[in-house]
Amino acid sequence: MSKQIRLEVANEFILSGCSVKTVLKSCFIARSSYYYKATLGKSGRKPYTVFLNAEGDQIEGHQVVEALKELFEKPFVDYGYYKSYIYLRDELSFKVSKHSVYKLMKESGLLQSRYAVSSKRGKRNWVKDLIPQTQIPFDYWEFDIKYVWVAGKRKSMQVLTVLDVNSRWNLGQYCAYTIKKEDVISLFDSLFESYDLPKGICVRSDNGSQFIATEVQEYFRDKQVKQEFTKPATPQQDAHIEAYHSIMESCVCQRFEFNDLKEARKTLAEFRNFYNFERIHGGIAFQSPYKYLLKNDINMKELTQMKTKICAYSL
Repeated sequence: MSKQIRLEVANEFILSGCSVKTVLKSCFIARSSYYYKATLGKSGRKPYTVFLNAEGDQIEGHQVVEALKELFEKPFVDYGYYKSYIYLRDELSFKVSKHSVYKLMKESGLLQSRYAVSSKRGKRNWVKDLIPQTQIPFDYWEFDIKYVWVAGKRKSMQVLTVLDVNSRWNLGQYCAYTIKKEDVISLFDSLFESYDLPKGICVRSDNGSQFIATEVQEYFRDKQVKQEFTKPATPQQDAHIEAYHSIMESCVCQRFEFNDLKEARKTLAEFRNFYNFERIHGGIAFQSPYKYLLKNDINMKELTQMKTKICAYSL
């Protein structure tokens, strides 16, 4: 019996419902010689079409879109589709897929461009590790200054921010038109007094004149805090604070126009609160710094006295 005849016989049995493997073995046909007949329709997995709310009831796609629009009405939310999916899954307990969230956001015009153009205009201890070697919350800090345009005064103010690398928690910030070395020391004094900190803290910054000042370096030595500096033209060595500045640029600087320093301070204080307690962070398993610290048995909401101190100073 020729191979072609054997294939035809095998195909009849397979179409009648017999096992492909059994039929091919009985007809002495190699699996590589038999090809399945292509089915009609588009290939690949069928897209998800069912959405469920927290109660398990089926909802329509437009209800998911409405929930996302309500999320995006918050002043500092700039999520893409994946963090929006995390929000729907974890905060609203919706049963959705990331693929369907992407499709809904694309169809509804909710996807944002990642390349938005901004509307605004002694001896040092060099870092030895590209990425800070953090082990526990609050053991490794990065700090830096970002310029923010104040349209009402037609000049820029400076924002000094201190960020915990492990939890991404914004420890504190100071805003002024000019920040001097004395302001850096004052902010860190406030942080050291307000937080219950581990031993062996390390702080990292670039080579700003306020940070390399002899008085600042001596201050950290007296506090038994290791201070290290990134090498010139290597922003990747303090990538966490640079990422924070990028978020601030997207969520605040490109969305708000300030009349004066007081208004800018108020908005940045609100943003800091949102960032710490609500904003989803990919670097800490898609949760907020508050939730991350809570899983490490640190409840920042219970530390009301500390939070009041830091917020008061940041204003």
